[in-house]
Amino acid sequence: MLVLIVDDREDNRYLLRMLLQGHGFEVEEAPDGARALELARARRPDLVISDLLMPVMDGYTLMRLWKADASLHGIPFMVYTATYTQPKDEQLALDMGADAFLVKPAEPDVFIGRVHEILNAASEHLPTARAPSVSEPESLKVYSEVLIAKLEKRSAELEQRVAELHQSQAQVLRLNRLYAALSETNQAIVHAPDRAYLFAELCRIAVQRGGLAMAWVGWLDPVTEEIVPVARSGCEPGWLKRLAPLSLRGTPRVPTELALTQGKPYLSNDVQADPALALIADELVQLDFQSAACFPLRVGSRLVGSVTLFATEKNFFDRELHDLVTEMVTDVAFALSNFEKEAQRQLALELLRASEEGSRLNSRAVEASANGIMICEIASSGLPIIYVNPAFERITGYSAQEACGRNARFLMGTDTEQLGAQEISAAVRELREGNATLRNYRKDGTLFWNDLSIAPVRNPAGEATHFVGIINDITERKQYEEQLERQTNQDALTGLASRNRLRERAELAIAFAARQHRSVALLFLDLDHFKRINDSLGHTFGDDILIAVARRLSANMRERDTLARIGGDDFVVVLSDLGSPQDVPLLADRILHHVAAPIPLHDREISLSASIGVSLYPQDGDDYDTLLRNADAAMYRAKEAGGNTFRFYTADMNAQALKKLELEARLRYAVERGELLLHYQPLLSLHSNDVTDVEALLRWRASDGTLISPLDFIPLAEETGLIVPIGQWVLRTACSQAQQWRAEGMELRVAVNLSARQFGDDRLVQTVRDALAQSALPARLLKLEITESAVMENAEQAARILSELKALGLGISVDDFGTGYSSLAYLQRFPIDQLKIDRSFVQDIMLHPDSAAIVHSIIGLARSLRLQTVGEGVETAQQRDFLRDAGCDLMQGFLFSAPLPPSEFLALVQKHRSKLPA
Repeated sequence: MLVLIVDDREDNRYLLRMLLQGHGFEVEEAPDGARALELARARRPDLVISDLLMPVMDGYTLMRLWKADASLHGIPFMVYTATYTQPKDEQLALDMGADAFLVKPAEPDVFIGRVHEILNAASEHLPTARAPSVSEPESLKVYSEVLIAKLEKRSAELEQRVAELHQSQAQVLRLNRLYAALSETNQAIVHAPDRAYLFAELCRIAVQRGGLAMAWVGWLDPVTEEIVPVARSGCEPGWLKRLAPLSLRGTPRVPTELALTQGKPYLSNDVQADPALALIADELVQLDFQSAACFPLRVGSRLVGSVTLFATEKNFFDRELHDLVTEMVTDVAFALSNFEKEAQRQLALELLRASEEGSRLNSRAVEASANGIMICEIASSGLPIIYVNPAFERITGYSAQEACGRNARFLMGTDTEQLGAQEISAAVRELREGNATLRNYRKDGTLFWNDLSIAPVRNPAGEATHFVGIINDITERKQYEEQLERQTNQDALTGLASRNRLRERAELAIAFAARQHRSVALLFLDLDHFKRINDSLGHTFGDDILIAVARRLSANMRERDTLARIGGDDFVVVLSDLGSPQDVPLLADRILHHVAAPIPLHDREISLSASIGVSLYPQDGDDYDTLLRNADAAMYRAKEAGGNTFRFYTADMNAQALKKLELEARLRYAVERGELLLHYQPLLSLHSNDVTDVEALLRWRASDGTLISPLDFIPLAEETGLIVPIGQWVLRTACSQAQQWRAEGMELRVAVNLSARQFGDDRLVQTVRDALAQSALPARLLKLEITESAVMENAEQAARILSELKALGLGISVDDFGTGYSSLAYLQRFPIDQLKIDRSFVQDIMLHPDSAAIVHSIIGLARSLRLQTVGEGVETAQQRDFLRDAGCDLMQGFLFSAPLPPSEFLALVQKHRSKLPA
């Protein structure tokens, strides 16, 4: 049955063609109505399936001309559209004579069922081909109304989409700026030496990175309650001097006073309209300040200052930005707390150094210190501890009685190989001050981080008599730093890489690829219609779905690749160190299949799909930002194609990817359709000049008659696993052919190649046994060829499998010998019968002495192991004579014959044998 598909989108025609051909239909395609009429008049189809919205000639016009053509009007006409979906559109199509109207996308079973229904009705001579039920002028009038309404609707949708995109772009830009500011602020917190540096960096980052017009920090004097500016960045408003000093006493006049007076953040997204700021209204207009926010700073429960921010955009501080700034201010407050603790520690240390020995040992400050203090005696052997304060006991868990008399090293347990320990030891030897961060362990075995400072105590003569050690438990700070590191490099919801880590890993991959002349692929993945899940089932359920998708994707990533979530339902994959861009389509297709597998969650089963955009280094960009932008653009092209697919940024790569996927799809059905065939190449004895063996070689002749090269489809079969069923077919066919020749009086041993993937198949031995049994071929007439690299990949397993195969009575040959790294010890253990010398050595034996020496060595090795040898790729008489003189047993190559179909091979051998002496 011939079906004519009319659609201007190639991908739509491709999907319909695959579906219809898979159900046995013959298909012709037309990109528009005009071409469809030409094809139909040249060859009458049994059914036409047409889209409506097309260039040149649309579906309505095609239907009108189709029904007006006496030779075509009786052919069923089916409308399949994704654009004209309203009841009025369907009624117009039916009025114009359509036999069926389906909306894209339809389920394959529903679609095929409707096709069969129409064709069955036609075959039973039922009146399926309908005539127009309205006049042509009336149908044209209705068609014009439908078209105008459709254009108006599409125009309104486009305008709304553009507005949404502009709004989203501005929001993303603000968020990216604030995320960058938060990340840089966290780094400043970790490295800030003091409070003044931190405040200056905070203001600078807010303006330079966060896109704010002005930022300043005020410090609160607890006695006078005045607010003193201590750091600022951006333009300086005049009111800071005009209204000075700012204070908590009196009526609040500026955002800082409002926030600190009320003890909570002040926020206004239209600050010029706030009546509480009337005294500075003119300056707000002059500086174009539109939004403002002020956040109080606290250390513990104590109010110590504020951070005030101004922006030149209205509605700048939305909920997400408010939360980010709140997090930033909380981090700064934590750092202020640490500064105070450090100041207290330094003060305690200075007091200890200044006090005399007697007061030092009995000082209340030492007893009450929050830091652990220990005193060690230099004069005693082993530098024992002679005193610890209560804080030492609290921090370590050891009582004074348990600690005194021991060297302080006992706190390190067995973890003594630390860099910090070497610094402390050196300070003790040199009787000087020292400081190091150490991993120490409490009495219960738990780890705590110790910022240890030691200093010698000297007597009036200047001699060092004791060491004072101050233990500062910084475990909480270390954990906080680790938390900051995780926030910077890890997505909080899924645990995947964050934007920062993604950029870092992508830039490393690009740098490596540039040095090694390799490729990098960046895949931008967006879940299709994910908003429906959030809207219908809630954001919590949506978050659980994102976590499940992240786990599923992570489980299928290579170790050297990077998977990141960059926001919402957007994921990015960096495929590093690619040998060829041709590796990407199968990986992308595999990801789509993993995403599409149903997800069982909360007593539901959720089915998803995704759209993937792919950009490649160096073709589509030489930096991370360009590759991400291009992959994003390609992802939207995948969305436009209907989702659940992928698109390359370049059209050329798209075509190559589709070609590879189409080749894989065709290869899956090649055996069923009888497109695979075997050619046979004879092996000639160099002693008797008779043909004794034959090698079966796989060929693929497509349905259009073209012969597809094994170099194109065999690597693809290996990669997809199709080589196993194809190899089974080759084995059965070769055995049957050899038995047929045997029945005709020509007994030859047939050689069949095994791929590395077949060799690892658990059912290999049984498959060979079944092929021999079904064909009735004696096992001695079958020889299996395996490559040297496949054998040596797992030598122990290979020896076991080869022994099982050898037990069947067949022969074993090692193909391409000399190109791998065989161990002679293993080679002796393998039950092999034959070595095939690789063609690369044979072709060079008359040109390079090294190749000739290698061939001599292989033949000598085989002779000592009582193995037969075959020279592959023999193309000249000189090569043949060399192999004969060297003692080689068989030759194979174009000098005698190329691979031939069975009938031509039989004629060749019979003719050759007829010339041999009796």
